Amino acid sequence: MEILLFIGVILYLSIVLDILQTTLSMQGGGWLTSRFSHLFWKLLLIVSGRNGKAKILAHGGYFLLISIVLIWVLLLWGSLVCILYSHPASIIDSTTKVPANFWQITYYSGFTLSTLGMGDYVASTDLWRIVTSIYSFTGLILLTMSVTYFIPVLSAVIDQRKLGIRLSTLGSSPEEIIISGWNGENFEPFIKKVEDISESIIKYSQQHRAYPVIHYFHNNKEKNAIILQLARLYEALIIISDQVKEEIRPEYKEIKPLMIAYENYFEVLTEVTHINPEKHGPPSPGIKKLLEKELIFDNLKDDNFPEDIDYNRRMFKTLVRQDGWSWKLVDIKNS
Repeated sequence: MEILLFIGVILYLSIVLDILQTTLSMQGGGWLTSRFSHLFWKLLLIVSGRNGKAKILAHGGYFLLISIVLIWVLLLWGSLVCILYSHPASIIDSTTKVPANFWQITYYSGFTLSTLGMGDYVASTDLWRIVTSIYSFTGLILLTMSVTYFIPVLSAVIDQRKLGIRLSTLGSSPEEIIISGWNGENFEPFIKKVEDISESIIKYSQQHRAYPVIHYFHNNKEKNAIILQLARLYEALIIISDQVKEEIRPEYKEIKPLMIAYENYFEVLTEVTHINPEKHGPPSPGIKKLLEKELIFDNLKDDNFPEDIDYNRRMFKTLVRQDGWSWKLVDIKNS
């Protein structure tokens, strides 16, 4: 029976640490929560046929939140059952004093964790009373933390959707974003938006760090999907910072806030999502309209990107695919 006691204690410590790391830490979700979330989303993608417009993906985030709490509850419940069942007379009938069997211990463990305290079964000694009290407090704390965790998560999801809608107003392709930010003389219309957009992306990144589960709250409306909008803006930023003619190119300090915002975004993604970028990057962004307007050089080498930019583009390609979309939705050129 010692093995059951060992399993129960390990389960309890693992779940408590996972709950604390997920709800209180700024370093992302706990080990169990992170892995389960990733596998849960992969399953939903398979069920949806990797179709970003599928309604099941739009509800995936809410299903995931509920599933995480259920896993916490069931594993805590199971850990208490293992600990109590490891000793044959840990729990007894309050009237007959007969030791409880497996199902009666399971019942006792359930109402202990729920803090109901029915009273028809009781702990036989002070040691088991203390164990019962510890689990009662754990159940109360779990309930409180779950509620306090849900509220900021849902608030962060709302901010995420607002950012997606806001970015969609910039343009439906990297070329369109650049052209709409050009006034015929300079990129002042684009530069005016840089600071506000940068702040919004940084806020989104930090919410992503604190509540990684928002990564799985999917918008099945293509025009407002946050990952498509972020990838599209990043492609436009690459062109503006590196490929636009020098005489009209914005100074680095003018687009630096947006560069830093994206650096922070990729840093957070690497820490909390455990995503490995694809080996090959997406096609180079379309530049036909930009060439026609003589905004960029016409002797650029296709896919000639620095290592860090190539990594980020491969990361975006992976994120777009894992969100159920295709890269052609990021850049009209590739449709």
